[in-house]
Amino acid sequence: MSSKQKIEFKNFSWINIANPSKKDIDQLGQEYKFHPLDLADCLSLSHRSKVDVYPKYTFIVLLFPIYQQNTREIAAAELDIFISSGYLITIHDNKLDVFNNFFELFKITSSFREQYTDKSPEKLLYEILNKLFLYVFPMADHLSRDCDRIEKAIFSGREKKMISEILIIRRNITDFRKVVQVHKNVMKKIITNFKESSLYVMDKTDAYFESLVDYTKEMWDALENLKERIEALQQTNESQISFKLSYIMRILTVISVITFPVTLLATIFGMNTTNAMPFIDTPFGFWNVIGLMILIIIGMLITFKKKGWI
Repeated sequence: MSSKQKIEFKNFSWINIANPSKKDIDQLGQEYKFHPLDLADCLSLSHRSKVDVYPKYTFIVLLFPIYQQNTREIAAAELDIFISSGYLITIHDNKLDVFNNFFELFKITSSFREQYTDKSPEKLLYEILNKLFLYVFPMADHLSRDCDRIEKAIFSGREKKMISEILIIRRNITDFRKVVQVHKNVMKKIITNFKESSLYVMDKTDAYFESLVDYTKEMWDALENLKERIEALQQTNESQISFKLSYIMRILTVISVITFPVTLLATIFGMNTTNAMPFIDTPFGFWNVIGLMILIIIGMLITFKKKGWI
């Protein structure tokens, strides 16, 4: 169900729309004369973050990762932003809990709103993005702990059970990277636009948005390390499995080689040529054959042992 709420400040207003309907988007278009393509983006999930700059406003699409516990997948939650000198409009699908909590804090706490009475829309946008970027970091930490758990399991002899776990974590890291890959360039473009456009009061010397660029760099570096680590763990796990399979195949091969001459000897003594068969008239003929088989087995084992095959 769609929800539209508004908070008034001294110099601007903040309009927040959750789960927008086509009617809500059409009303925005009629009131603020936004570009039709931007309005269309608000009704569908975008596949990348972007910034579109217009003479009277700026349209921003930002994707943030969210973890779905039921499927153990990392998906993308979209936040669409229209910003100008007199308004900040945020549109989302109600999946970003940290954003919802931040808006509710403004809505119910007058003292919190008073801190922004003389602020600009871009300053409020900075606070929103700062909350969202800080929310992303614990997800990377969680993936790092998952890698620690996998590494410990691999070297504890549970490498077979870790095959699916490694694939899940690797998929999540890949999806995470895909969501945040362009954040740094988007933030740089936003900063350049805010500093150069006459719509905003952000001075060229203002540096508070630069911290968001630093966040994106730190996040990307963390994801690069996670990517390399999970790939190394996957290779290690596959090597462990291959080594154990190789050891098993070596043992089976040794057994096959040992039993072959014994089987051949048993086959020969099982022939029906009774008159030509040795030990046929010997009281302990059967045990002589068994002893010969044992000697062959012991001899082959000694030979394999000297060659280091077992």
